[in-house]
Amino acid sequence: MVIYKRLGEFMKDIAKKTNTMYLLDKYDMQATKKFGQNFLIDLNTVKKIVETTPVDKETCVIEIGPGIGALTEQIAIKAKKVRCYEIDTRLKDVLAESLEDYDNVEIIFQDFLTVDLYNVVEELKKEYKQVCIVANLPYYITSDILEHILTSGAKLLSIHAMVQKEVALKLTDKTYKSPLTLMIESVGHSSISMNVSRNVFDPSPRVDSAILSITIDKEYNSLLTQVLKAAFTQKRKTIYNNLKDLFNEQTNDVLNACGLDPKLRAEQLSIEDYINLTKHL
Repeated sequence: MVIYKRLGEFMKDIAKKTNTMYLLDKYDMQATKKFGQNFLIDLNTVKKIVETTPVDKETCVIEIGPGIGALTEQIAIKAKKVRCYEIDTRLKDVLAESLEDYDNVEIIFQDFLTVDLYNVVEELKKEYKQVCIVANLPYYITSDILEHILTSGAKLLSIHAMVQKEVALKLTDKTYKSPLTLMIESVGHSSISMNVSRNVFDPSPRVDSAILSITIDKEYNSLLTQVLKAAFTQKRKTIYNNLKDLFNEQTNDVLNACGLDPKLRAEQLSIEDYINLTKHL
């Protein structure tokens, strides 16, 4: 395996600290807070992350935010295809060099939140047996990206996202209820695949991370978003008060039909309760 070569020569094992520093120095790159960037600088950790996923030679992986390609490289070794979405156009030349040996990698410079994921996955599934998402998500936009994926209705095999450890613990806690946890529960189940130390990043974040894995085995009901957003508008209010703008004068009738006490609060309802409420929209 070739490592850390002189200026202008390609190196493998991007996640090795020396190789990461080489690329960042060569292109005068620094992580920006604007995009929540933290570069992985531990090769063993990156390899373990990929090992926690179902990626194989029949899989197309959608990666969100490849950075300089540390995780992308290890995914490309195992996957049939890697399609990356990167918002930071400063990385064009970096990625052109770091991933030049991998002809199964496609980089699209676009804000992932603007991607029509459903149609993208439909097209990819015409060629690839299964499609999954692997990503090192910016902490500040984790919830928005996960919601964008889940509510798209895209027929994915699974999602594997690096997030703050605290967030991963909340999203896998069966007693914790939020619109996002209920969206996840409506399509499958979540778990923590591995913990990731803050020390394997440059710059080092203030908190540890974890790989959140979401296995998808059910289709998402698009009406569920409206019900969840309404129900959790103000968590201290009853579901009657939160849902009356959605169901208007029929609110009591709808709650009675679903066998729900109007005085309950949003976190006291199960995913089955919310699914039943969608039937009355």
